[in-house]
Amino acid sequence: MGKIIAVDIGNSNIVVGIWNGPSLEFTGRLQTRRDYTEKELREDLDELINEDVCDKGKAYEGAILSSVVPEITDVTMNVLENIIGKRPLLMGPFLCTGIDLSEYAQGAIGMDRIVDVSAAVAMYGAPVMVCDLGTCTTITVAVKSSSNDEPKENGKIIGGMICAGIQLSLDAQAERASQLPELQAGEAISLLGKDTASNMMSGAVAGSGLMISELADRLMDGYHDFSMGKELCSSCQASGPSEDMSELKVVITGGNARFVIPWIKCKANAYYEQNLLLRGLCEIYKMNTDRS
Repeated sequence: MGKIIAVDIGNSNIVVGIWNGPSLEFTGRLQTRRDYTEKELREDLDELINEDVCDKGKAYEGAILSSVVPEITDVTMNVLENIIGKRPLLMGPFLCTGIDLSEYAQGAIGMDRIVDVSAAVAMYGAPVMVCDLGTCTTITVAVKSSSNDEPKENGKIIGGMICAGIQLSLDAQAERASQLPELQAGEAISLLGKDTASNMMSGAVAGSGLMISELADRLMDGYHDFSMGKELCSSCQASGPSEDMSELKVVITGGNARFVIPWIKCKANAYYEQNLLLRGLCEIYKMNTDRS
């Protein structure tokens, strides 16, 4: 594989990576703007990459885009096409991802989560729990795929969680509670805070780590089939593990991961991958160009 551009448009940032074969040669990010014009985005990309990509378009084999911001998906596709000289791949249901979605509601999962899981499975194997700590905290769990229909499927997503990210949680508290201050996401110094600000930070940061740790332990104990009935009673219990989670790996990524990692203590092996999504885009690009 030659040089490719991988772009992920998230709610807060546009992350750009340049892969040259197996090596990630460049990473950078722009603030997500939903009103970007093609001219503005092109100028910002040129400045970010620090080269005149107009003159070097032939150096790129291709590009791939993942976006959760539809307002600028087409704009970015057009800019990338202008840079590389052909239409980029766009993450969607028609691309091979190596991930079986048969147990998940059709069309009801963000493409970024599929990309994350594709990378995590390729790097660490399944079962795996991917925690992406960004604007929202998303947790996606995949087991080994048993599908015989698609030989390239190495993992199967069985479910997940979405909750407010650290900054989103802090912002919401300050907005909705008059006496709570505005805070910027940062380190939680202790499990229990000694004032209002440290209480909020511990709740958002340490609380996220404790949630991830407990969830990982419960999954390893076979609780992923647990569901609550209409009444809270002693008969509500795990239905028994249908998948072997004893070798679960936890893969952590996202802009707020560095704050939460010190608070993750679980039985599963945990790994931090700063560029997980870019690696997933690279893997998916290879899957779809190798077979074409």
